[in-house]
Formats: sequence, structure tokens, C-alpha cells
Amino acid sequence: MNNKRHLILLLSCLLLSCGLLPPLQAQESHRPAASPLADKASAAATSPLADKANWMGQLADTIAARNLVLPGTHDSGARYGGALLRTQTIDIPAQLEAGVRAFDIRLREHEGQLGLYHSHAFQRVYWESDVLPALIDFLRQHPSEWLVVSLKREGGEAADYRRLLSLSLSNEAYTPYFLSDWDDSYTLAPCRGRILFLHRDEVMEHYPGVRCEGWADNATCLLTLRTARDNATQVLLQDEYQYNATAEAPKKLEAILNSLRRMHQPDDPASYRSGISFVSATAYPLATPKQFAKRLNSAVAERIAAEQLSPRGILFIDFISHPGGKQLVEQLILSNFR
Repeated sequence: MNNKRHLILLLSCLLLSCGLLPPLQAQESHRPAASPLADKASAAATSPLADKANWMGQLADTIAARNLVLPGTHDSGARYGGALLRTQTIDIPAQLEAGVRAFDIRLREHEGQLGLYHSHAFQRVYWESDVLPALIDFLRQHPSEWLVVSLKREGGEAADYRRLLSLSLSNEAYTPYFLSDWDDSYTLAPCRGRILFLHRDEVMEHYPGVRCEGWADNATCLLTLRTARDNATQVLLQDEYQYNATAEAPKKLEAILNSLRRMHQPDDPASYRSGISFVSATAYPLATPKQFAKRLNSAVAERIAAEQLSPRGILFIDFISHPGGKQLVEQLILSNFR
């Protein structure tokens, strides 16, 4: 048997040397080719849109916080009060899961707490017992994320607003989740798992976050953000919201895009490091926020993509659960990964 094996081996070597047998390494592998569908599924899984509750987790800790653009909701709690006052259709916890990271909260004293209001309409939720706990709970479950919350008194007594808000922001169970200070040098790392408050009204002496100075009504202007330690930075604000009819939506679109372009060019002396731009508008009492949102949200998303804009700051949007709003939120998230 051993003689037979030696003979076979000798003949094989002879044939191979004469080129009559192909070398073993030249034989083709019969592994199946990778499926294009599998490649697409893998790419989709790594997209920040695959898990919008944790999209910031794919960003580097070292990225400058001022260089991010955060999708936000205008009048975040306004789901009631009729067509002229309604600006959203889903609640704040659902907005968080949809990728929203900035919130416009309007408050007034209501039955001993701060209720969310839009104009005269109570929105059936409270800051202390509903909204603030929901924000904190989200950060506990998603520690990679950073939130910005604008707080504004919506009528009522200023003293009641200051007293109740100060109590809620002094709660020792919550204060570890607040950014007490702010400046342009912050990276994302110290912001993760925390809230930056933008105070549009006077609140308390040692307030967390920043106080907004120079917020002009229905205008585009420079806005100063000042901390309790007197650190100050400037951002560009676009909050032009009152129009005569929905036919003026192109005028609002141009105001939005002009602000985004000025928030985009770091080497342009006329541009700004960061900004706040409201996509929302109304023609009260003739046209509703929803009518403007239908004309603006998709249009803004498409222009950002077409111009390859990388705006920096916050965009406050109406009706983010509708197709145009969802498109704009997703476009803004993706802008952070260019």
C-alpha cells in the first residue's frame, strides 16, 4: 500500500512539473458572493438613522458642541388648542425617540405647578411632574445624548414662574443632569447625558445653563447667551414667525436659508459659529402653523441637501411627526456626519 502511495505522489509531481495539472492555489474558491441586499442591510444598521434614540452615540467625544446641529421642536408641548395653536402631534417622550434634541417649552403657573401652555391654551401636562422627569429618564436610558431646552414664561405672574422653576431646577436628584456653565470651547463629551437650559426670562441667581439677552420679537438678530458666572457667547437668532398669508411661505423659507448659510461658513467674517433658527411660522388668524409646515419642512430639508449645508446650532420645527417634519429631522441628523 505504501508503494502505491509513493508511486501516485511521484506521478503527480511529474505531471505538475510538466504543466499537465493546475497548481492547487489557482483553483477557484466556491464561496458564494456577498449579497447586495446584505451589504445594504449592513450599511443601514450603521446609519445614525437606524437608532434615532441614540444617534449622538456615533459622534466622537472630541467634536465641538457648537459645531453640531440639533433638530428641535417649536412649542414642543402644543398639541391642543385648535388648529391655530397646535404645532405638534406627538408628545415629548415620542419626540425624543424620533431624534429631537432641542425643545421649546412655554410655561405658566397652573394649579400650583408650571403647566405647559401655548398662548392661552393649557396643554394638559406639567413641567415638574411630566416633562422634566421624562427628559431626565431619557438621559438615564440614553447617556450618549445631549439635550437643549429653551424655557419661556407664557403669561401668568413672573414671581410664580421664577419661584416654581427655581424649585424644580434646584432638585438635587436632577441637578447632576444639568450643564451649570457653558462656553464655545465645550466638546460633546461633557455635554453627554446633560441638559443645557436657555432661559428666555429671569429665573434664579445661580441658574443652570444660559440666560438669553437680546431676543428680539419676530426678527433676525444677534443673541447673547450669558451664564451665571458671566461667561458670554453670541449666536445668530432667526425667529421671524408672523406673516400675512401662506403665500408668503417663500419669504420665510429665504429667512431660514439665509440664517443657515450664515451658520455654515466658518471662514466667512459675516458668518457665526452657531445659531438658532425657527422653521415655524403662522399667519394668525388667517392661516395655521400646519399650513406653513407643509410648505416649509420638506423645502428646507431639500435645500440643505442640495446646497450641502452643514448648519450649526438648533432648528425648531413644527409637526415633526408628519412626512416633511420627519424628513427635515433626519436631514439634520445626517448633517452632523458630513
